Amino acid sequence: MSDHTVLVVGRGLIGASVADRLRADGHDVATVSTTPLAHAGHLSVDLDDPAGRERLRGHVDALRPARVILTHGPSDVTWIEANEQRAEAVHHGVAKLLAGSGVPTVLVSTDNVFDGSRGGHRPADPISPHNVYGRVKALAEQELLTGPNLALRVSLVYGWTGPAHRATYGQRCLQAAAAGEELEAPTDQSFTPVHIDDVSAVLAALCRVPELPTGIAHLAGPAELSRFDFATVAYRLTGADPALVRPVLRRDTLWASRPRHSSLACDDFGHLPGLAGWTPMTPADGLRQMLRTGPVVAV
Repeated sequence: MSDHTVLVVGRGLIGASVADRLRADGHDVATVSTTPLAHAGHLSVDLDDPAGRERLRGHVDALRPARVILTHGPSDVTWIEANEQRAEAVHHGVAKLLAGSGVPTVLVSTDNVFDGSRGGHRPADPISPHNVYGRVKALAEQELLTGPNLALRVSLVYGWTGPAHRATYGQRCLQAAAAGEELEAPTDQSFTPVHIDDVSAVLAALCRVPELPTGIAHLAGPAELSRFDFATVAYRLTGADPALVRPVLRRDTLWASRPRHSSLACDDFGHLPGLAGWTPMTPADGLRQMLRTGPVVAV
């Protein structure tokens, strides 16, 4: 087993960010995604295909990394609602093969494992998945936690994503504000949004610690607010008219399948290497970070 190699499965917002951070920390990083990449240790494979999952098994057995981070999809909640069997086959199948590998693994999971009747859930709270996405992730958690692994549940993650991936909610808000467009935002769907830099910081720290903490942990932003309130903050920060944010009900939007409360109480990760004194960014600070580091947003 390599003492420094981390295998990151998935190349979306979270996978790409944590892989970049780990490389900056001096780790050897191997990656798995459907997209071919020109670097050593990358496996291009379709995890929706059973043969692809077998190729991943062989890759893990040959590589024997010090840690695996599962960030792969499918992650489109609306798509999963209509494709439960395919989504379950991927998420449960990958969790099962990693659970049997003996390699310490972090599964990035979701707050949708709770029913949404209230917010601020903690790891010990009983789960009751609200939607298909939550059920699929709950199955993956249960499979992986048969071994000494970690399920890291995250609340909605935002930041700038690449052109090949769906825009995050923060990205949609800032881009609509920059264009002076109206944006429909639910008032009845609350969340604890967490900036991608905070997510990759915690995942990287979990790769630095000599022995992986096991069980369940929660990672979320410090404030629970509605999508409408979050969008209003984004419009104000860009100098756009917040009246352009139109209050609607989630049943009338693409977020209809989301829980009423999609939020977590964030654990303390200060015991991890490099995170002493760390706290996740507020929504305003996270959106300011996006404005500083992302595409130019003109108003």
